Amino acid sequence: MPGLRRLTGGLGRLGLTVLLGPPSLARAQQPTAWTLSDVLTVALRQNPDVVAARLGVDSARAEQAIARALPNPSYSVIPGTPFQHTVAASIDVGPQRIFRTQAAGRGAAATRLTLADVTRQVRFRVRQAFYDVLLADSLRAIAAERRGIFRSLLAADSVRWRSGDVPERNVTKSELELAGAEAELSRANAQAHAARLTLQTLLGSPAPDTGFAIAGTLAYESVDVPLETLGPLAQQDRPDVAAAQVRVGQSRSLRALAAADLFPTPSVSVVHQSGVPFPNGSNYAVGVSFVVPLFYWNGGERARAAAGVATAEALQRSLRTQLAAELASAVDSFRVARDLAARYHGGLVAKATAALETARFAYQAGATSQLDLLDAIRTYSDTRANYYSALRDYWVSLYALDRAVGTDLAP
Repeated sequence: MPGLRRLTGGLGRLGLTVLLGPPSLARAQQPTAWTLSDVLTVALRQNPDVVAARLGVDSARAEQAIARALPNPSYSVIPGTPFQHTVAASIDVGPQRIFRTQAAGRGAAATRLTLADVTRQVRFRVRQAFYDVLLADSLRAIAAERRGIFRSLLAADSVRWRSGDVPERNVTKSELELAGAEAELSRANAQAHAARLTLQTLLGSPAPDTGFAIAGTLAYESVDVPLETLGPLAQQDRPDVAAAQVRVGQSRSLRALAAADLFPTPSVSVVHQSGVPFPNGSNYAVGVSFVVPLFYWNGGERARAAAGVATAEALQRSLRTQLAAELASAVDSFRVARDLAARYHGGLVAKATAALETARFAYQAGATSQLDLLDAIRTYSDTRANYYSALRDYWVSLYALDRAVGTDLAP
């Protein structure tokens, strides 16, 4: 059965490069097939979550400019005999200005760290979606090759049945297996399309295309990761941890601002009276005004600010606990995925291939049953599918370590 040999050999040479990129992401220098680097570049530029976080940084900078701005003077006129013109300005140089600008500055810093954290999350999701596409393509190729195997088997069994070498039930069984393989290929096609749509959604594409072309392969590569030293590295590099620390500082500045508002900000005014001078003989007079905290001592503002500090500190503690749990889970997942991928890479696929070749020759020679051959085909296909799934899990778990630590560990 030479057709079966060609098809099983072709299954080992899986190609995952396709030809055309989506029109929704078309550009003057668009690649014909998108690599992982390409999709990361596009995602970090136009992913909706990243765009929203970037706009949040712009808004925080505007708030900082507002906090730094000096209050405008006010002008008023009182018509009559005589006319009075008044110019007044607040002297905004006290502790309120210090704590207000400090809180705004820390808010802007926290927003920039939030953008970095959103980028960290999006980077992982894009990498995961990219490897999901690679896996879907691999499984689709396996399904296509398996359908080809059963087509060849059906053709060979039909010839042998007509010559009296095998019973008719062998042909019927081959037809059923071929029908199942065709259904499996249809499902694999649908999964490949869904994986591409998910990836393009992360890229911010307004019109996702099921023919989105990527360039990459699922291959095993040993990566040395210092698993025992990742804890301190995560505490140091995670932007959400740094943002939580800055938010605590911002809340404390707001609490200090609520207390500083008890000290009045004076306003100085200059009044000009035309015609008749003031009793001091001048047409000008200087006044000072300020709010006296007589009936209300900012109790609500100070209580709200104190609750804000407690909330920020609680969120910081919760985040550190979450970080430790996330890192521990990521390390465990990576170890399991690494060991499984290495085991498959170490010879399981080759053994399944050899078992299929042995069963094929034995069936052709009449030394084994059709059921034994079908079992060998199924084992071969399942082994390869599990191998590619293990490779996908291996790389995704490595990228999950990147996300947990907050820095790139993968090559």
